[in-house]
Amino acid sequence: MSVDPRISCSIVRKELRDCEEDQTAFGWQISPVDDESQLFMVTMTSPVDGEKYIMEVAFDNYKEWPLLIEFVDSATGAKGVKHAYPAPSKKHGGFFHENPCICHPCSRKAYKGLHADWEMAAWQLNPKVGSLTTIRAILNAIYARIRDPESYNGRMNG
Repeated sequence: MSVDPRISCSIVRKELRDCEEDQTAFGWQISPVDDESQLFMVTMTSPVDGEKYIMEVAFDNYKEWPLLIEFVDSATGAKGVKHAYPAPSKKHGGFFHENPCICHPCSRKAYKGLHADWEMAAWQLNPKVGSLTTIRAILNAIYARIRDPESYNGRMNG
C-alpha cells in the first residue's frame, strides 16, 4: 500500500515542528520540506570535535515505511560514503554500521542487505525499534551519539 504524498508531507511537517525546541537547543539546521521530492536535510555538529554531519532524509511512504536517512559528505557532497557517517561505537552497538548506514528499524537503508528478514511495512512493530518512531526521537538518537565524548569516535574512515 502506498501512502499519499500529501499525507506523508503533513506527518513530516508536524513531526518537524516537534523538533523546533531541540533544533534551537542543539543548533541543528533543518531545511524546509521539499514536497515534490519528499525529502528534507538536517545538519548537526558534534560538540566533541566540531565535525559537521549532513543528512538527506527521504520520507516517501512515511509512516508506512521508515525514513531513508542518507549521510552526505560535507566536503564532497557524495551520498552514502563511509566518510560521511560517524564511526561505530561499542557503547552504542551497531547503530552506525560500517555498511555504511544507520542499522536500526527506523532507517530504511538497514533493510537493504543487512536485515532482509525485517519487514519494512511493519517497521514500527519491530521489537528492536524501541522509542525511535518519530523524527524527533530519531534525530535525538543520532545527536546523542555524536555528542557523547565517551563513545563518539569521529568520522568513519573510507
